[in-house]
Amino acid sequence: MKYKEAMAVDRDGWTTAVDEEHQQMIDNKVWRLVKMEDIPPGAKILTFTLACKLKSNGRKRTRINSRSYKQVDGVHYDSISIRAPITNQNSVHIVMVLALMAGWVGHINDVKGAFLKGSLDQEAETMYMKVAE
Repeated sequence: MKYKEAMAVDRDGWTTAVDEEHQQMIDNKVWRLVKMEDIPPGAKILTFTLACKLKSNGRKRTRINSRSYKQVDGVHYDSISIRAPITNQNSVHIVMVLALMAGWVGHINDVKGAFLKGSLDQEAETMYMKVAE
């Protein structure tokens, strides 16, 4: 659901969800504000959208999504070093079977904001996003 649509339905509920997302960004030091005049000449400034989703348990979640289609390989990211921490289904099944055989107890956790824990190691990986109005 788009931000404007969500706000038209339940402004208070969605405002709380947006505030939670913003607070996660601050807590994890995902970004810092810079003045336009401090941005290096020629740096690409990205824009973003807010995606709003009503979860099956009734929680409202928002995510800031960069309009990444405007990013350029070698300028905003290095396509060779992109890695996503994923696993395949067979690996999960094997771990579950081993856990059952060993008598382990399993727990499922929803790590809120886990994707915010990454870091950009090089100065060349600095990205600039325009603050929404």
